[in-house]
Amino acid sequence: MTEYKIIEAHEEPYVYAECRCAMQPEAISKAMGKAFEDVMDFIQSHGMALTGPALSAYYSFDPDTVEFRAGFFVSAEDAKKAEGGIKAGMTPAGRVVNFIHTGPYTRLGESYQAMMGWLQQHGLELGAPTWEVYIDDPDSVPQDKLRTDIFVALA
Repeated sequence: MTEYKIIEAHEEPYVYAECRCAMQPEAISKAMGKAFEDVMDFIQSHGMALTGPALSAYYSFDPDTVEFRAGFFVSAEDAKKAEGGIKAGMTPAGRVVNFIHTGPYTRLGESYQAMMGWLQQHGLELGAPTWEVYIDDPDSVPQDKLRTDIFVALA
């Protein structure tokens, strides 16, 4: 059973590429993969060091398209090196619902649906943004064991 926690999130710097694609798992996966590749190339070519795993941040949703940022956590100093198509941002500080999704990324939608029910039961309203931190490497961890740390801002 999923454990939902209300926590105070703290700002963390990251560098990212902006993405926009169809609201379909295959399209999101393709766009995110390309963005991660571009950002990692930038990080390596600029001598930056990772301070955490990959993440994506979602700022807008509609039934047909999704806009998100895909990137990696870096130091505040390294974030200042962002340029061109690679931008720097901070995960937001504030009250969020936090939970772990375990399983394939294609089933993240099910975890979000369950979380929406939990929010409703507890009289809480969804805010923006939502961000996902990919704890495990999908190249070395079986799909059913992948863990995604999810943070959902509250209104």
